Amino acid sequence: MAEELNRIRNLPWHVAAWQGLRALRARAHHAMLLHGQAGIGKKGLALDLAQSVLCETPTPDARPCGRCQGCVLFQSRNHPDLRVIVPDTLAWMRPVAVDEETGEEDSAPDEERRGARVSREIKIDAVRAIGQLVGVTAHRAGMRVVLLAPAEALNPPAANALLKALEEPPPRTLFVLTTDRIDSVLPTIRSRCVLVRVSPPRAEIAAEWLRRQGVADAAESLAAAGGAPLRVLEQLEDGAGLTVDAADTLRGALAQGARLDVVEAAGRVSRTAGVAETIDLFQRWAWDLLALRRAGRVRYHRKQQEILARLAAGVPDSRILAWIDSLEQARSTADHPLNARLVIEALLAEYVSCLRGNEAALT
Repeated sequence: MAEELNRIRNLPWHVAAWQGLRALRARAHHAMLLHGQAGIGKKGLALDLAQSVLCETPTPDARPCGRCQGCVLFQSRNHPDLRVIVPDTLAWMRPVAVDEETGEEDSAPDEERRGARVSREIKIDAVRAIGQLVGVTAHRAGMRVVLLAPAEALNPPAANALLKALEEPPPRTLFVLTTDRIDSVLPTIRSRCVLVRVSPPRAEIAAEWLRRQGVADAAESLAAAGGAPLRVLEQLEDGAGLTVDAADTLRGALAQGARLDVVEAAGRVSRTAGVAETIDLFQRWAWDLLALRRAGRVRYHRKQQEILARLAAGVPDSRILAWIDSLEQARSTADHPLNARLVIEALLAEYVSCLRGNEAALT
């Protein structure tokens, strides 16, 4: 868990974003919402900001010193003036819990220990816990920080509870929120935060960072991940929502175009394949089809450019856009699929309908 946290901290492409956050901190804003593309390290940047706020002897550029008692408590994931509110799928970001019997660290959610489905939502009880933080004087006589990520994971009751806290912010408390999908965040929450757009890294910087992480063919992998370096690492790890083999299988199926046997292709996909990640892959394929028709180049699938060019030549923009719309509709229920393989099969069937010109199937 500590390794995952360290990997997303102090990323080299966040220099410009850090300077912007430093300026905002000087104006004493009570809430910031970091938004931008998924997989570029916004949660790590939020952790960097939180530590800098809780640091007792920051550097001249407002970076945490790493040596004071505040930093020591933060790095041990046990700072009393910090609350990290995340869904159970991001339990590794939470402060460390220690098993009383074994003395070992345990940050797994109760649902995971019971073998139940791990929740992707932030629930109201987690937001109510903010009251335990702000209801007493700061332990280190400084600021308190509430880090919440991702903001789009708030369920309606939790979002309303957070809104109340933002409307009547407690003194000496900073709220740091992150989101991959700012349009999915409650508008009233957005309006009470300073919006900070975090830009994706330049390709050469991200590729060099990936090479240092041991990623072979870093430039190609980065392009396939839409320029999101942390997504590259997630795709390479065992147990990710969509493994490298599963992604290759799906891309191979898409490359067959209108000849694709939907049932056979879906049967080769694991029952545990991530639906949201599959939709991401399909969307990148669709955008490359559209980009070839309109600009003659691809962004994501350089190795498959010739295949994509042949497919794009036979399908008008309107049908590609119809498939993109259907993928957006599927995303709204991606966190709660009844059967992942059936959902993927339906999405592949819509793709074949797109290529064959059966627009009725896409509506």
